[in-house]
Amino acid sequence: MAGLFAIGAAAVAFYPAYRSTLIARENAAREQWWKRAEWALGQAGSDNQTDREVANDALVALFDEATETEGKMIYRTMQNLQDASGVDSEPVSAETSSRWRWLPWVK
Repeated sequence: MAGLFAIGAAAVAFYPAYRSTLIARENAAREQWWKRAEWALGQAGSDNQTDREVANDALVALFDEATETEGKMIYRTMQNLQDASGVDSEPVSAETSSRWRWLPWVK
């Protein structure tokens, strides 16, 4: 009879330990997801076209594992970056901007 109580006590102790292991594993996976998402979102705003393309691919892959709110964030970021015009255009310096063109020595 004592053996049955020991088995019952072990089963009762096992479930919370098993559950906490599952929760820790899920939390670690979410933390890694967020690290990848932060990297991709940071690269998505890069001035380099290749970096943006790699970030876009990473965001598409991350979208599959995202929660609804995270998915909306990724979708919005990708939409804003695709709608952005002139990201790769050359910056306009103060010397060549239109307000200085009236000076004869500025071309």
